[in-house]
Amino acid sequence: MMSPSGSSAARGGTLAAAAAALLLTGCSTMSNDGGGLPYEPRHKTVAEAKDLVRARSSTIFDAAGLREANNGAPDASPCDGVDHGFRVRHFWSMHAPTSDALKQAMDRLHQDLPAKGWKVLRFEPAKSEAEQLQLDVEHEKDHHTATIELLLPSTYKDASKWEKAARDSLSVSVTSPCYVDPAYQVGD
Repeated sequence: MMSPSGSSAARGGTLAAAAAALLLTGCSTMSNDGGGLPYEPRHKTVAEAKDLVRARSSTIFDAAGLREANNGAPDASPCDGVDHGFRVRHFWSMHAPTSDALKQAMDRLHQDLPAKGWKVLRFEPAKSEAEQLQLDVEHEKDHHTATIELLLPSTYKDASKWEKAARDSLSVSVTSPCYVDPAYQVGD
């Protein structure tokens, strides 16, 4: 990564590339073996991994300072090319009475998550048609990644029927790195 004295455009491109790699792998630790994952998966049971993802999601919810969430259950899925390997993903969303309250929550997350062990990788408009604000972070201890996107369908021009029915929210996706457990089976 570039030093803080590098140009902001180059640093932004580097950060975006790093964030994309992190979101795909779930970890930033690189190894030199050249094959498979860019890190050595640690051993963890599916239950332990789900509990840790729930804990990371709770930290994000608490930092946002909101009171309402649609909390889906974490889900384990195989890590391609890793025997008995899996990662856990947790998709959920937060809501507030107004879009301004959601914007304030997004700013709180950007400011407060670093003090809770999260490194900010990206905080800028998403590369989507709506270009709404997106925050990508990585937990520095266990390399979970999270993407938080401010979704404000109430502001969309020419919103679809589905978008008009959706509530304004902060959409959250927390992803663990790949873990290995010989007892893991698809569907756990």
